[in-house]
Amino acid sequence: MRRNSISFYLLSIVFLFASCLGDSEETTVYPSDAVITSFALGTLKQYVTTKAKDGSDSTYTKDVAGNTYKFYIDQVNHEIYNPDSLPYGTDVKHVLCNVTSKNSGTITIQKLNSDTLQYYTSTDTIDFTTKRTFRVFSLDGTNTQNYTVSVNVRQEYPDTLLWSNTATNPAFAEANAMKALSCNGKVFVVLENEQSSVSSIYSTNETSGTEWEHLSFNIARPLPADASQNIVSNGNCLYLYNANTIYRSTNGEDWEMTANAHLKRLVAASDNTLFALSGPGILVSSNDEGATWTTELLDDNASLLPTQDLSVCETYSRINEDTRTIKFIGNRDLATYPGDTHAQVWSKLVEGSDMSGKWMYTNPNDLPYLMLPRLNALQVTAVGARLLAAGCSDTQKKFYYSDDGGIYWYTKNSYDLPGQEAITGPFAMTTDSHGNIWMVFSDSGSVWRGHVTSDGKSKVPTAITE
Repeated sequence: MRRNSISFYLLSIVFLFASCLGDSEETTVYPSDAVITSFALGTLKQYVTTKAKDGSDSTYTKDVAGNTYKFYIDQVNHEIYNPDSLPYGTDVKHVLCNVTSKNSGTITIQKLNSDTLQYYTSTDTIDFTTKRTFRVFSLDGTNTQNYTVSVNVRQEYPDTLLWSNTATNPAFAEANAMKALSCNGKVFVVLENEQSSVSSIYSTNETSGTEWEHLSFNIARPLPADASQNIVSNGNCLYLYNANTIYRSTNGEDWEMTANAHLKRLVAASDNTLFALSGPGILVSSNDEGATWTTELLDDNASLLPTQDLSVCETYSRINEDTRTIKFIGNRDLATYPGDTHAQVWSKLVEGSDMSGKWMYTNPNDLPYLMLPRLNALQVTAVGARLLAAGCSDTQKKFYYSDDGGIYWYTKNSYDLPGQEAITGPFAMTTDSHGNIWMVFSDSGSVWRGHVTSDGKSKVPTAITE
């Protein structure tokens, strides 16, 4: 009994001593946050393909500084991504990345083909060809959080014209002149056939381009041979000038007369305004579909107006959506003006519905080596705020482009004509409502649809917490 009492006494002392120590020390509390706070890429490899002088492809690699591409962390939806895509051809199958968490919580990554988690380490490469799931654990072990990580890469070469051959139509190969227009989700091609002395119209859905329908008309008289020079579109309606009469149609088949007029040539339609040449050096406009016409104001000599190879297109302000500029571009008759080496470019600024402004002439003498040259059968179209121009030439295989409304023009290697061939015969060109460029060629009857790829820059996302 005495031994048991001593043992009990000694045990009591131990517990008392431990209790006193516990009262004098602070209790350690571990954080419960499970949050990823930063994500950055290391150096990446990009595979670049170029063409040699003999036309063969060659590929080389270059380093991409991954840490210059900022990643955003959406703490609401738990997503991590780079809004500015990595360059085309970047290898994202073998990526080193640096990931940190709040209070040094444990970071893991889910395997590609299973739910198994493995510890993340900055020295092991990760396959980001698909979205990956990271899971972070709080230090106290009570909380976890999953994050979906996307590493975005450009799928096309940036700022490049890419083309696809959608169809070949024998009827197009027989045309001696043609014009393409976009209206109500369709692309129309007006053909002039010198043998039959009449014109015909074909149409296709702008999302396809493979099937072309030969349209019939409800107009008693046939379309004249020069119909391609007197048909315009404002995107919603087609307008045709035929035998001193203005006609309107929404589908290219059913036409109704809007007015009688005496014009030399119908030039363009912009919203509710028609533009036409009523005589040499006289540009007129109508706000009532051709019933009455008003002479347009010019800031320079009317003899500088183009009279052939006419194109009219619009570009919109990046700052004010109610501001647009109408471009009137073409050539003068070379027999009358043999000294012309550049196209004639005119611009009209429109604020809202106010069409009263003057047409402004772009003088080619200001900086002649950057002006649009005089190209045979010149055609110009707008893609966003950029103008593209092409014409018949034995050597010119690229577009001319302008980003300043037609003042200065350039060429670039990534803006090839379809098939990388020069234009040697009649052709037609337009831009549809989706920003696709359409080109039709009479020498082959081929139809091409192209688009300009993005520069890879995205808008900075909103509602993001970092």
